[in-house]
Amino acid sequence: MNLKTKRQVVTVTSGQAGERTDLLATERPLTIIVNGRQYISLFSSGGYVEELAVGYAFNQGLLASREDIRSLSVCGDRAVLDLAAKPGSGTLPRITAGIKLPPAQITRLMTEFSSASVLFQETGAVHSAALAGETILVFREDISRHNTIDMLAGTIILQGLNPESLCLLTSGRISSEVVSKCHRMGIGLLISRSAPTALAVELAAEAGITVIGFAREQRFNIYCNRWRVEI
Repeated sequence: MNLKTKRQVVTVTSGQAGERTDLLATERPLTIIVNGRQYISLFSSGGYVEELAVGYAFNQGLLASREDIRSLSVCGDRAVLDLAAKPGSGTLPRITAGIKLPPAQITRLMTEFSSASVLFQETGAVHSAALAGETILVFREDISRHNTIDMLAGTIILQGLNPESLCLLTSGRISSEVVSKCHRMGIGLLISRSAPTALAVELAAEAGITVIGFAREQRFNIYCNRWRVEI
């Protein structure tokens, strides 16, 4: 799937016009159908559609494990999921385990993360997210930061990864919804080069999630549950 397209643009520098070929991030519709019903239509860059559909369904509480997926198919702009009936899971437990990292490793991970997004460097129009341990294990980029996180949730489900051994890296703002997805995924350490909201920090503190923001170069802020950072 091609995630970018070429277009001729007019550039203006110091009042002088010129022309060049620019790269634009693609934006495609995707309809997710669950048990025969249209659940949502969203827009994405068009990559990793199976992961996105499964991760979205997981973060909406529609499935808990790969065993809940009876079938999964992708045809054009439609992802079709047939899921086993699953009752509501209720309140998620507080996360009390999880990976711990020293500051130097957090800095190394975010340096690696910032340089990994080739599509952003080419288009400037996408967000990134990654699952990491000692190094980055899974990296995804998309026009929507929520799509990238859903893709990672789908990876955890489809590959049977252990979330307790992972941290979640993101390029975007840490909102309450991002914290909720991190909680549902069972990941205790959430790191961004951007800022969190007040509600996100409040929810993370209650959920047992360590929130790190403004992770750039040699500095970062720890907003709650600092015990996962080995200072």
